[in-house]
Amino acid sequence: MIDPRNNTAPKSARSVQPESPINAGITLVDSAVQARAYHLYEVRGRIEGRADQDWYQAENDLRARKKQA
Repeated sequence: MIDPRNNTAPKSARSVQPESPINAGITLVDSAVQARAYHLYEVRGRIEGRADQDWYQAENDLRARKKQA
């Protein structure tokens, strides 16, 4: 609950929250790979069970694009 006198939460509620495991350690490069992997998943018709293959393919695609640039 917020204290209306000073607009702050009690000390117990102000503790630093750990980073979400979903977002922990994601860099810009990882997010680009994630976006490409999701695109591959969608192109394939959203068929489950190939997340690892899509991730590796996305990494390879992005490395190839970087080499061409």
